[in-house]
Amino acid sequence: MKNKFTSFTIICFLFYGNVLLKAQEYKEILELKKKLSFSTPNNEKVKVYSDLANLYSDSKNIDSAIHYSQLSLPIYKKNNDTEQIGRANLFIANLFLQKNDLATGEKYLIESEKYLHKTENYEKRAMLNLLMARINTVYKKNDVSAKYFNEILKYYHDKRNFDKKFVMYSYQGLYINYFVQQDFVKGFASLKTYIDFVEKYYPESLYLAYKDAGTFFLTSRDNKKSLYYFQKASEIARKNRDQAQIVDIGMSLAMVYGETNQLELAKKELNVAKDYYESKNNKAGLASVYYYLSDIYSKEKDYSIAQDFAAKCIKLSSENDPLYDYYKNHKGNVELKKIMEDSIGLKNNQSKLSELSQLVNEQLKSLDRFSQSKTVVSPELFIQNYEVLHRAYAFLGDYPRSYSYLKKMYETKEKTYGIEKMKALSSVQSETEVANERARIKLEEETKRIQLQKEIELKALRFEYEKKQAAAKTEEERKRLALEEDLKRKEIQIKFDEEQKAAALKYNQERNIARINQEKKDAIAKAELESSQNQKNIWAVGAGLSLLLLGFAGFSYNQKRKDNKKIAEEKKKSDDLLLNILPHEVAEELKEKGKTSAKHFDEVSVLFTDFVNFTANSERIGVQEVLNELNICFTEFDRIMEKYGLEKIKTIGDAYLAVSGLPVSDEKHGKNAVSAGLEILSYIQQRKKDNPNALDIRIGIHSGPVIAGIVGVKKFAYDIWGDTVNTAARMEQNSVLGRLNVSEATYKLVKDDFTFEHRGKIETKGKGAMEMYFVNQVSF
Repeated sequence: MKNKFTSFTIICFLFYGNVLLKAQEYKEILELKKKLSFSTPNNEKVKVYSDLANLYSDSKNIDSAIHYSQLSLPIYKKNNDTEQIGRANLFIANLFLQKNDLATGEKYLIESEKYLHKTENYEKRAMLNLLMARINTVYKKNDVSAKYFNEILKYYHDKRNFDKKFVMYSYQGLYINYFVQQDFVKGFASLKTYIDFVEKYYPESLYLAYKDAGTFFLTSRDNKKSLYYFQKASEIARKNRDQAQIVDIGMSLAMVYGETNQLELAKKELNVAKDYYESKNNKAGLASVYYYLSDIYSKEKDYSIAQDFAAKCIKLSSENDPLYDYYKNHKGNVELKKIMEDSIGLKNNQSKLSELSQLVNEQLKSLDRFSQSKTVVSPELFIQNYEVLHRAYAFLGDYPRSYSYLKKMYETKEKTYGIEKMKALSSVQSETEVANERARIKLEEETKRIQLQKEIELKALRFEYEKKQAAAKTEEERKRLALEEDLKRKEIQIKFDEEQKAAALKYNQERNIARINQEKKDAIAKAELESSQNQKNIWAVGAGLSLLLLGFAGFSYNQKRKDNKKIAEEKKKSDDLLLNILPHEVAEELKEKGKTSAKHFDEVSVLFTDFVNFTANSERIGVQEVLNELNICFTEFDRIMEKYGLEKIKTIGDAYLAVSGLPVSDEKHGKNAVSAGLEILSYIQQRKKDNPNALDIRIGIHSGPVIAGIVGVKKFAYDIWGDTVNTAARMEQNSVLGRLNVSEATYKLVKDDFTFEHRGKIETKGKGAMEMYFVNQVSF
């Protein structure tokens, strides 16, 4: 239930819903219409048209408002009034959007844009950009939508004069933009920015912000956090005694209860909403309640009641309603589940099988409408349809189609809720929460320090003036001292109030700087990778891998198990081959998106090894013998890297390069790298005892930031760049036979875990003198 309503919930939210109230012929309207019956100049007439349009709009008579607004346009054009032409088109566009007529609304918005962007009216320009952004979100033109939202934010940063609420709507819109793309990581970051802005400037809008947060976490399958935010929104609604909000958030809570199988609680909330909407004769609200009730009874496999509620949805709706197709599709799903409930009776009843076939055809037409839709459609709708169609075709004996819909269902689930996607979201949430907690503790400690300092200064002041008061000889002098003390107390209070404000401001600035710095790092990493001119067109590779994994021709039911096994084996071979080339996380990103991005890592440890006198040994014992020895050693090195969680990057001749702390960050990266290096030395020492032709080795490690990503046009490879890599190479070159040499940066990370021999400063090629240390053994 949670995701299936995503699409039209967003459409309704963005464009104010589709429930229109019938206008009354107010006294003001009648008086204005009377003016039009007289012959009046155009300048007066256009004002009457505008006033009528506004009155009809306020009373929700949208069609009349549109009519009088359109009458004003020719007069504005005749007067060549640029701003009024833009404003009138914007007003009409807004009215069409309230009717959910997106196509006509967009037409008027485009016309408005031609004129308003020539003016200095940033209030109307912000509103225009907001509506253009929302339209493009619904039409899945997400880049265009983001451009319009960011234009409003630019006005804000440039200190243009317009209502700051448009900034709030822009932050909210950017969150929704990522949300509808199922980009949970960016969606979470945008949601946080939006909530922070609302908490700071518009606390009266927190109900909606918390409801948005609850919806986000419900969609990303975090029911606990979803419930938390919905309950916060519910607390606000109850505090405000806003019955409409109480009912609205109650339906959201019902969705969480439905997902967590607390079905009786879900029904309780929905029945409260049903009573409320019946009392208000709100057909749109009732239709939504009936849909949710239908879904709950469907979960309980009480398909007759579920079918009745689904039919009520459609009865309350119409073909002009943007929710109509959703209601019909849901009803079709319920009908299919109901007829398949009696599986034994169905298989032996040709009449029922014919009915099932007809229902399947109708559901395919419904699904095709969503597939062809130019507006946002939730993946959950497709997942639920694919599941039902898979079962239906199995009953009909069409096993190839049954399998194809099963495969589509799993592919869509993986694309939407894949484990790597959820891991990435979990990671960014954890990092954000940790960073916020650190900043909060820092602010708290600074606040306590300021408070303590203030109390010390006040006590010192009191002590000083008590001495002065004791020494005072006259009452007049004592009064003067009391006034003087009071004045200094106020000065101290003002000083520390300012320090407190400065600490809070610094706290907020640091949070913003941290966010901006991360965006900058990612942008630099991407730019540096592109400038290397070695980036691969991964899309072709991704497509090729998909074809390799999924490419097979038709099959029959009797062969299905055999074919499935064969496909699984081939997929495993392809996955294993890919994992030999790329880290697991990068391989998964490549398979999911068809491409990968360069990433900046703040703190990793790079390990270099190199065999000593490799060329001389090749001449002494023969090339093939040395290559065999190299292969044996590198195979063991691979095992050691896997043991300590290091990522092997590549071998360069007889050199071996690996890194600890990416693509998944690890605070123990330094310790893991040094442990791996020591085990390599131990292995080589044992190897020399077993084989007289074994090779000697030296190892170097340095810790710091790197950029990592895929390079290559043909034989693509995962690689790392940066000064950290070069310094690690210098550590290896300045090591000695059978020793592990580390830099000062690595030493500081692991000095408590191992024992060291300080070597002092050693001159290195291109980097000057550097502090170095030999690692001896694990510290006990």
